[in-house]
Amino acid sequence: MTQEAFEGLQAFDFDNADVYLWVFKRSTTAAKYVAHYVRTDDDLDAALKAFANHEKERITECTPYNYLAQTNENGCLSVGVDETNFGLLRALVDLPEAEHAVNDTRKLRGTVGYLVKFVHIGTTVYAARRSPNTWRPAYKKKGVLNVLFRDGELSAVQGDEFTLEPNFDLFCLGNSILIANKSGFESVMQYRSGYIAAFGELRQQPQFIALFTDMQPLIDHVGTNSTHLRRMAVVQEKSLYANPGFMAALQQVNANRNWGIIFDANNRIVPTPETAATILKVLLDQRLLSEITQIMYDVPDGIPIN
Repeated sequence: MTQEAFEGLQAFDFDNADVYLWVFKRSTTAAKYVAHYVRTDDDLDAALKAFANHEKERITECTPYNYLAQTNENGCLSVGVDETNFGLLRALVDLPEAEHAVNDTRKLRGTVGYLVKFVHIGTTVYAARRSPNTWRPAYKKKGVLNVLFRDGELSAVQGDEFTLEPNFDLFCLGNSILIANKSGFESVMQYRSGYIAAFGELRQQPQFIALFTDMQPLIDHVGTNSTHLRRMAVVQEKSLYANPGFMAALQQVNANRNWGIIFDANNRIVPTPETAATILKVLLDQRLLSEITQIMYDVPDGIPIN
């Protein structure tokens, strides 16, 4: 199925396709999303086709998705539509455009993503992307005048301004999704099943369980938060807690730096709601000290350099 979708993307004629642009927001209903069709002119249609063609030319290989996999400069990841929420979004954007057209810019503000339907000779390719920050209400500043430079002069531009970036996070053909940008895909689809599974496995690992008197405060802290779940997947991958001397060193540094992590008489961590975030940081080894300034930082990636 993945190979069929990959070959379908490579063979699709974007240049001669009809273009339909939809924007969508998340919903608390069973439908998960609310979508609106946006009319576009020929220039914008041509630009969207160019974006799709650029991605089509860039992607020359495809591998199955998993929560630790990453895309390279020429690759994409693949996952089935039925493993994601995309089927719900597709059902909305397949509704009649005329009945769901945007007639107020407020419907564009705060969208989480946009989707372009490319249709040619009975075949449809769906291309979606997470919305840039410019689509968020906080972007527009009071008292600011938008201007446009054209034909050697500046002129005032009435109305809101939106930005479309020259790539897509995912393409959907048939029952397969080709992921061009993993973080964008996970954000738009709220896709975290792999991370949930990884955390579930970690919670069953005897060596990890033995670190704590009670894991529940840590479990409560992680909850269903996508960022925390992703971090726990990295904890599982790195398994730094299993290194000899890790716990002894943690206790010593915790005492020296007054981090507040509690240990019992058997040298096990006693998690609390107040220390759960700190515990997650140290399991990732993301609390680091600068030898130059002697300032300690919490960093997003604990990547060793030697």
